[in-house]
Amino acid sequence: MPDNNLKTIREIINEVSFKLDHADLYYGHGTDNAFDEAVYLVLATLDLPFDIDEPGLNEIVSADTYQDIHERVQRRINDRVPVAYLVNKAWFCGNSFYVDERVLIPRSPIAELIEDGFS
Repeated sequence: MPDNNLKTIREIINEVSFKLDHADLYYGHGTDNAFDEAVYLVLATLDLPFDIDEPGLNEIVSADTYQDIHERVQRRINDRVPVAYLVNKAWFCGNSFYVDERVLIPRSPIAELIEDGFS
């Protein structure tokens, strides 16, 4: 993966998704599948919103940034580090939180109840 060859964001997301999908990983820290995890990792690394428009996905990624993404993917696969720790951001009930290895990643099976005010 370190050889960028000027790939687009879309191409990198697909590449990362393929790698994660074949790495026998656990999902449950904000995503539940390899593709969503790839989107999370790539867009957070690029500091882009998750609702990026279609033309935005065709932007070219610099070699340095591509290397950063590659290093995070390697840590996710080899060390099993959750993406939230790699990008220092987790989402819970529509709010983003700074997270690192010192905290538990916010998540809950009752998140929908919390968002709805327990109604």
